Amino acid sequence: MLYNNFSEGQDQKTDQNRTNSGSTPYDDVFRTLVVEHKGLLLKLLNEMFTDIHYEGDEEVNTLNNAYFANRSEGNQDKMITDSAIEIIDHYGCRKLFHLECQSDNNGTMILRMFEYDVQIAIKEDSSVSDDRLIVNLPASGVLYLRSNSATPDNMIVTVNVPSGDHAQYRVPIMKLKDYSCDDIIDKELYFLIPFYLFNFEGDFDKIESQDEAFLDNFRKRYQEIYDKLREKLERGQIDVLTHHSIIMLSKKVIAALTAKRKVVKEEAERIMGGQVLDYETKELIRTGIAQGMSKQSADDIQKLADFFQKTNPEMTEKEAFEEAKKVLSN
Repeated sequence: MLYNNFSEGQDQKTDQNRTNSGSTPYDDVFRTLVVEHKGLLLKLLNEMFTDIHYEGDEEVNTLNNAYFANRSEGNQDKMITDSAIEIIDHYGCRKLFHLECQSDNNGTMILRMFEYDVQIAIKEDSSVSDDRLIVNLPASGVLYLRSNSATPDNMIVTVNVPSGDHAQYRVPIMKLKDYSCDDIIDKELYFLIPFYLFNFEGDFDKIESQDEAFLDNFRKRYQEIYDKLREKLERGQIDVLTHHSIIMLSKKVIAALTAKRKVVKEEAERIMGGQVLDYETKELIRTGIAQGMSKQSADDIQKLADFFQKTNPEMTEKEAFEEAKKVLSN
């Protein structure tokens, strides 16, 4: 397989290109968290890669996540990584990461990881001369939203070279089901909260049966993590914009995961409906005004509308604008 770097404006024949992204609403939520909430991302990296520890205020840059791979008969696949990231620590040391979010194990994950790793390395961290090419592969990891007892803790990539030598590296697998409510809150792994409903997926049939005792148990267990997150907000341990975004992204996951589960959807949405409080709306206004946002500025109304739409993708442009006007007129 031959690789071409994908760059904006590159002349490609549309009818010969195929997008090989497999993008899902969960991928979109994952990318939003990576791009918009860098502090949450650094906590996730600390947990996934045991040999690193970031303080939380390092420089984080997201890299271009689209590449082309040449296939047979002149076709090209446009490959979309979930997240290619550059971290620059307090000493100026640069490290690349490649993260993927996986909702199903289809047996191709390890191959895709290696394909993406090579692409990222060639484009972002390689040096070439007339007689030498050096590529530095990124540190790679996967978040599995679904897993079972057969899911390994790591994937291993081994590259054999003609001399008989080989290079090997480990791709850690982070399994959502391994993290309880207390684990997520105590370790500040708030990045995982929008996906938390996956941990209840095995109980969906029982919830749909509307057994009252079981429903009550689900309500208490699912609401617990959001109540604890709210406590963090009210104590000033998490900012209001981050809290708002986590709630809105949780709603997007709920909509996708419960599309065919009426009772689960209603119960989860009811819990979410109580999470965006008058307190939070007031804090959004206060934060905006403190940052120079004017109640009369049309530009700032649009900025707030853009924020609402970004964190609540189901909201239309008109609805977001009207909500922003309402908030800034209070």
